[in-house]
Amino acid sequence: MKTSGLGGALGFFLVGIVAGVAAAQLTAGFGLAFPASPTTLPVSLIVIGLAVLIASFPIYRYRKQIESYKSGVRPARPNPFYAVRVMLIARASIFTGALFAGWHLGLVLWLVIFTAMLQSLILRESLSLVAAVLLVVAGYLARRNCKTPQDLDGEAA
Repeated sequence: MKTSGLGGALGFFLVGIVAGVAAAQLTAGFGLAFPASPTTLPVSLIVIGLAVLIASFPIYRYRKQIESYKSGVRPARPNPFYAVRVMLIARASIFTGALFAGWHLGLVLWLVIFTAMLQSLILRESLSLVAAVLLVVAGYLARRNCKTPQDLDGEAA
């Protein structure tokens, strides 16, 4: 599987910024309520990031065991289907977290630039922004944990 660089996540981040600013401006223009995130969103994003990170540890543990393997009983391989699923969830977490981070940054920018600062909204959206960035970081760490081990003779797989 081709690894996702920063380009894809940056694209999702920029789309999120534009969508956040546009949604805030449109709702204000039509006299609707501000599109604020629920208070449970930061907690949910952090829990999802931790779950993805924890799910990648068996693969990381196998990679470290096989890289330090000299002789004797080889470490048991993790299920390859499990490893692919964890890798896909980590990649999806990166893109989703980048989109959420862009959305919340767009909302915070709109609140700071165009309104008399509503502290409760800015705080809630800022916490959601931080949680989304933590989801991206957890996705990148989980993706790094899913790397293939080096061969026993020292060459990269």
